[in-house]
Amino acid sequence: MAALAGSKNKSRIFTPAFILHKRQTDPIVKNTTQVPNSPNTSGAALHITDEAEACAAVLVACLRSSEIYGMTENAAFYNTIKSRNVFQGRDAETLVTTAEQYFEQAGSPAALIDAAYSAIREQTRLPLFYQCLDVMLSDGIVTPQEHKIFLYMKSKFRVDNDVAWSALEVLVAKNKL
Repeated sequence: MAALAGSKNKSRIFTPAFILHKRQTDPIVKNTTQVPNSPNTSGAALHITDEAEACAAVLVACLRSSEIYGMTENAAFYNTIKSRNVFQGRDAETLVTTAEQYFEQAGSPAALIDAAYSAIREQTRLPLFYQCLDVMLSDGIVTPQEHKIFLYMKSKFRVDNDVAWSALEVLVAKNKL
């Protein structure tokens, strides 16, 4: 089955069930707060200030990073929106609709993550990173764009390389069940 090859000092490569490139330490997507070629016509960069909306926006960015987007049945995404503490007391449908509107304004997953980042408390970032990995891995395929977002979020959220790859291993095993 999809197992990781290599040791701590070697690059990790997934078997074809999970298409993921060798371990990289440099993000592929550049960190930017500007939104180039964005549908946002006001001229101002998008900036999200509500933490629940920001977390929902980051999850939407991860969901929409898939080249095979359109899977509205992504159970990990909807379970997260309905169950995480940061979303308690909020209408899940409204959060998703708002996050989708933010995505359209931002124009790309990385730009949406940038717009949401400052509203997310430090202690929320690592659990959100894990939830994003779960969303990306839930369909059993890590697309090249999802891989870029994984690397980008790892850098943006300052997640240690070993922690990120260990989380990926755990979620790969979890999603096999």
